[in-house]
Amino acid sequence: MNKIAVFGGSFDPVHKAHAEMAKETLKIHGIEKIIFVPAYIPPHKTKQFANIDDRIAMLRLAVNNIEKTEISFFEAEKQEAVYSYQTLDYFRTLYPDSEILMLIGSDSLRDLHTWKNIDYLVSNYRFIVAKRPDVVIGKNEKYAGRCIFLDVPIQNISSTQIRKLLEKNDEMVKDMLDKNVYEYIKKRGLYK
Repeated sequence: MNKIAVFGGSFDPVHKAHAEMAKETLKIHGIEKIIFVPAYIPPHKTKQFANIDDRIAMLRLAVNNIEKTEISFFEAEKQEAVYSYQTLDYFRTLYPDSEILMLIGSDSLRDLHTWKNIDYLVSNYRFIVAKRPDVVIGKNEKYAGRCIFLDVPIQNISSTQIRKLLEKNDEMVKDMLDKNVYEYIKKRGLYK
């Protein structure tokens, strides 16, 4: 059975670790494609720093050259908070002959117990987990049995860290962002 990975997030901004997660996921046997789903309002966050149109534009720039990827506007078009189980159910109706998996970081795995309808989510879907160097996941992690772990640790980059560096005009941020995304942020004056 083919597998489709759904990669949801704020992408505020999208960075090189997001792209790296996608590329590593595509190495998993049977992954047909990765669908990026930018959240209009992430249920677990209180604020977005760039508007949805800018976040989508940056996402397009970042994944433009990664094969087998697409961007879905399912959550963005709703213009409200959409929960992961709703998004995965939506894609399961679109692709009934494929297994739908959710791509997350190990930091999200650690917090899964706080997600809306988590029992339903973990009984119906599996997760692809990218290991972050700063997050240790033990063998007794509650949902580890529902996960496929990527072999390669992902760069330790966060959107929060990037926004702070951009506020200071720190040049170090260039190494964390796709060149086109960096230029877009500068041109639009985002995160100042």
